[in-house]
Amino acid sequence: MRAPGPGLAGCVLLLGALTACGFQLRQPTNLPPQMHAIYISGDSSTLVRNLRRNLETGSSRVVDDPTQATALLKIVKVDQYSTLLAISNTGVPLEYKAYYQVEFSLQAGNNMVVEPQTLVLTRIYNYNISDAIGNQEQAQGLFNAMAVDMAQLITFRIQAAAKAAMPVPSATAAPAKVTLQAPPAATRPSVH
Repeated sequence: MRAPGPGLAGCVLLLGALTACGFQLRQPTNLPPQMHAIYISGDSSTLVRNLRRNLETGSSRVVDDPTQATALLKIVKVDQYSTLLAISNTGVPLEYKAYYQVEFSLQAGNNMVVEPQTLVLTRIYNYNISDAIGNQEQAQGLFNAMAVDMAQLITFRIQAAAKAAMPVPSATAAPAKVTLQAPPAATRPSVH
């Protein structure tokens, strides 16, 4: 029998370290039955595609027909833009700050589970004056990555709101009463 190599020991140590710091693999979205069929309204294809991937689980599915939905995730507005962050002493742009902003809400039946709210992600990227096409590709890649991150953030908000909105389980049997008896008094042998 061969002894485990250093690769296996390293993996075990890495997993132990990750577990110790609180790292967990992404868990599937767990939503209550009243949210088992979600319709997503909105026109940001990258964001909606990632939301669909995150919300399609064993407990929920994304439907294409709003009449079949039990919950409506409304993507009210998606804005992505960049602002100049730094310029050189000769006026050449050096850095830009990219913004990805989403306003959304979630309604299940007649209940507003997530009130309309806005989330904003920002990233900073370097600008190269001699590579205009590379700058555009870099910015677009950054916006796509932020759409993935934003979909995850929205999913986390939905999960938290769903958990808070879940009905409290019915009262369980009352715990049995425990009667404590005082320990017998310590007896000392009589001294004659």
